[in-house]
Amino acid sequence: MVGAITLVLTALISCMAEQVCDDSLTINDTTYQIPELWHPHKLDSTEIAKPENLVRLPDELTFEDYRIYVLPETKDAFVSMATAAAKDSVSLRVDSGFRSQAFQRRVIKRRLSEGGEFANVIRMVAPPGYSQHHTGRALDMVPSEALFVKTDAYRWLIENADRFGFIESYPKDNADSIWWEPYHWYYVGADMAGSSSQ
Repeated sequence: MVGAITLVLTALISCMAEQVCDDSLTINDTTYQIPELWHPHKLDSTEIAKPENLVRLPDELTFEDYRIYVLPETKDAFVSMATAAAKDSVSLRVDSGFRSQAFQRRVIKRRLSEGGEFANVIRMVAPPGYSQHHTGRALDMVPSEALFVKTDAYRWLIENADRFGFIESYPKDNADSIWWEPYHWYYVGADMAGSSSQ
């Protein structure tokens, strides 16, 4: 949607005006610099969904009946898309939707505690304030791992998701060098999705 494009341009102009984006993240008394690859993806506060504006996805469309919340327009588009996929004998299930910045911080903290190095963790997990999941428009499909690329669901999404307003945010070999996430789909609206796939 226009808001998503405005968000990227605003962050980029802001960083250019300051000559450098000096964002950092502190976890367990250690401060890490946010890598440049994330700078254009910093969210404007107006893009972060307010919890009171979120709605729950139907249990039958979530993994193990997870309680997953998204914006109403994201829910409506996903329900329509999942219904269309089911008619083609393809099951679409979600295991992640809206995430708070605190949740995103916990994900990074957990991966660091499991022995991950920050440089590797941050390639795969957006820093708090940079994740599309904060917007209430991002969905992670099941299985939320690289194996998703081998599923009928992925093939179906590649051929059909833009009709419902969804795009694959971080495709293989993306220009930003962000970790390929074939399971991560972002709702931008049918007009924007259609134009980005051409």
